Amino acid sequence: MAKQNVLHIAGLEVQPGERASTMLHVTRTLGGDLAVPVHIVNGTQPGKVFAVLCNVHGDEAMPLLAALQLWRETAPSEMKGALVILPVCNPVAFSQFSREGAEQRENTDLHRCFPGNARGSVTEMVARVLTDQVLDHVDALCDLHAGGQGGRIHQRADLNQDAEGSVREASLELCRVFGTGAVHVNFLPPSTAAGYLNSTGRPAAAVEIGGTYMSGPMTDEFLARAVRGLRNQMKSLGILDGAPELSGKQYLFTRTERKEANPTRGGYVISYANNIEDLGRMVKKGEKLGVVVDPYTLEEAEPLNAPCDGILFFSRMSGPAEAGAKGYAIAEAAGLQEI
Repeated sequence: MAKQNVLHIAGLEVQPGERASTMLHVTRTLGGDLAVPVHIVNGTQPGKVFAVLCNVHGDEAMPLLAALQLWRETAPSEMKGALVILPVCNPVAFSQFSREGAEQRENTDLHRCFPGNARGSVTEMVARVLTDQVLDHVDALCDLHAGGQGGRIHQRADLNQDAEGSVREASLELCRVFGTGAVHVNFLPPSTAAGYLNSTGRPAAAVEIGGTYMSGPMTDEFLARAVRGLRNQMKSLGILDGAPELSGKQYLFTRTERKEANPTRGGYVISYANNIEDLGRMVKKGEKLGVVVDPYTLEEAEPLNAPCDGILFFSRMSGPAEAGAKGYAIAEAAGLQEI
C-alpha cells in the first residue's frame, strides 16, 4: 500500500496526481439503491494512504464539513501518498438524522459493526463493504465523530486501550497531533473502525470534535480545529510536508480518570459551560456546569456540578434532556499525563 504510485481502492484505479470519486454499492433496499460515497486524492509521490471517516453515526454531521474543506484544499502536488474521504459512512442513519439505522433487528450501530457481514443487517452490510473496499486498503485512519442531536459538544481524541507496541505508539501519535488537548484511552474493540485497523496492525485514531446545530462562529472554530487536526495527522504520516501545528499541551487519561455529571431526571438543562472556550479548560470540583429545571413546575430540580478538578472534554448546549442523558465529562487532573 505505502509504496504504490497507482492506487487501487474502492474499485478504482487512481493514477498519481489524480482525484477520483465513486459510490460504493451496498444493497437494494425498499427505499432504493444504497451506496456510500468515497472521494480520493492521490499524491504525485508515493507514500501512505490515509482514510477519514465521517458520519459513522448519522446525526454527527459537522465533521463532513472538515472533510469537504480538506477535499477542496488538498492538492495532489503537495502529497506523498493518498487521502481517502468518506463523508457519509452511514447513509441510512444520516438520511434519518439518527445515531443509527432504524432496522427491526440487532446490530444497527455502525460504530460497533466492523468488519461487517455481507448477509447481516443493512448496517453490517455497509460495514462489510467499507472494510473490503476501503479499510483493507489504507495505512491509517481517523474516525471523526461529533456531538449529535443530543446537544453535546466535544473535544477529545480516543486511543484504543487494547492497542499494543508499535501500533499503540503510532495510534497515540495520531491522537496527540490532532491537538484536542485531551487523549482518552478508551474502549475501541475490533468492531469499531479504529479498533479493526489496530487489530490488523495499523494505526488509527477516533476523534470527537464539535457538535450539531451550533452557532456560525462556533461551527467555524470547530471546523478550523478539525481541519488543522487532520492536516496535522497527514503531516505526522509524511503525506504532507511540515511539522504538526499544536497550540497547547496534550494530556493522556484513562477511563478511570473519566468523571461525569449527568442529569438523573428529565428537564431543561441550562448550561453554564456551552462556549468554545469551555472545552479543554480546567474546572474545579463543585463548579456549577449546568442546572436541570423542571419544565412543569419551573423550579430548579438538580444542579450539575463538576465531580472533580480536571479538564472538561465534553459539555452540552442548553436544551431538553432526558434522565440519564450525558451532560458533562471531566478528565480528572490527578491522573493526567502530559504527552
